[in-house]
Amino acid sequence: MKACLKGMIPALLEQYQSDNPSAGWEQFKNECQQGYKDVQDQLQLDQGNLCCYCEIDTKQGLGIGIDDFRVEHFHPKSGRSNEKHNWALDWQNMLGCCHGGSERYVTENNHRFVPEKTDRHSDVLKANFDWDNDILNPLEIPAIRILFQANRRDGSLSVHEKNCSDAGVDIEKAKNCLHPEKLNLNSVRLKSLRKATLDALNEQVAAALSAGITMDSAISNLVKAELRKDSKQHWPPFFTTIRSYLGKTAEVYLKSINYTG
Repeated sequence: MKACLKGMIPALLEQYQSDNPSAGWEQFKNECQQGYKDVQDQLQLDQGNLCCYCEIDTKQGLGIGIDDFRVEHFHPKSGRSNEKHNWALDWQNMLGCCHGGSERYVTENNHRFVPEKTDRHSDVLKANFDWDNDILNPLEIPAIRILFQANRRDGSLSVHEKNCSDAGVDIEKAKNCLHPEKLNLNSVRLKSLRKATLDALNEQVAAALSAGITMDSAISNLVKAELRKDSKQHWPPFFTTIRSYLGKTAEVYLKSINYTG
C-alpha cells in the first residue's frame, strides 16, 4: 500500500449531493451516470491508475470484458443505523480499487480472475464490514516513509515497523493489511506478481553491470526510470515493491521530487 491523493470533488457529484443529500450509491450511479464516470476518472487520476490496496493497475482499456476497477468506500457506504452522515456520497470516503480477483469477466481474457476464494485480496473480504480501526486508510498513509518491504525471494510484503513507528502509523493496522482474513495482500497471486516485478528489476541491474555500469549508477538509473508516472500519468504497478527494491536511493529521489503519493 502507498499513499493515495484526493483531488477536488467532481462537480456533478457535488451537485448531486446538494440536490439529493439522502441518496444512496446505486441511486447516484443510475441517475447520474456521467457523474459516476467522473468519479471513476478522478480517482484513477488521483491514484495514478493503481488499486488503493494492492497497487495493481486498475484499468486496461482493452475493450474486452469489464475493467478491473471499481469505486471502494473505505467506511461502509450504508453506514450504521445511528449514523446521520451519508457515507455513500462522501467524496473523502471514496477510493479506487481492483476487483481482487473476484470478477470473472474482467479484462485480460480472465487472467485476473482467481477461482480460489482464499487467494482473493484487496477489499473482497472487507465487504460491508467497518474496518476503520482495523486497517490503514490509504488516504492517511504518509508518502515520505515506506511502510512495507518486499522480499526478493518470494514477493511477499512485511511491515517496516521502525518506519511505521517513526511516522506514527499503527503497526497492527499495517499488519492487518497483509492478514489473509483482512486485505490479504500476501495472497499467492499478489506475491507471484510482485516476484515477477522484482525479477525484472534484477535482470535490468544484471544487464547494466554486464555493460560495465557500476551498481550505484545502475540503481540510480532505475530509480529515475521506474519511480515516475508515464505519459498517461500512471504510476508503475507495485510501486511500493519497486521502491523497496531500490532502497535508500529511491527515498532520496522521492524526497527530491517532493513525492506526495
